[in-house]
Amino acid sequence: MKPSPQVRVILAEDNPGDVYLIAEALRHEHLEVNLIVERDGEKMMDLITAIEAGREPCPDIILLDLNLPRYSGAAVLETLRNGHVCSRTPVVIVTSSDAPSDREIALRFKTEGYFRKSMKFDEFMRLGGLVRSLLGR
Repeated sequence: MKPSPQVRVILAEDNPGDVYLIAEALRHEHLEVNLIVERDGEKMMDLITAIEAGREPCPDIILLDLNLPRYSGAAVLETLRNGHVCSRTPVVIVTSSDAPSDREIALRFKTEGYFRKSMKFDEFMRLGGLVRSLLGR
């Protein structure tokens, strides 16, 4: 049996603790992923530009914090959705916010999920299951 190709996941997150927990949630679901972490909105914008120019491949899924330094997650999401190469890439908002305005951003840009970061480890691990379901694995 041929092994399945590794899934390419981009995570836009500036908090090292959250990066660790998100990686742990993916491992918890036994997802073998190539996790690319971008720690600010400017780096995400650069990555989107590289993808649009054909210098980087489109990811299988993007996990996006809305509260990023330099450019907001909303600005990153808008740029992604207005692009041509990865405009339909599944995006999950991963945030500590439950603000109606943030949920509106998720709806407006047709994200596939809105995951609220939890202080409880078991609840945080549910993110892995959400990613698994979106990847159809």
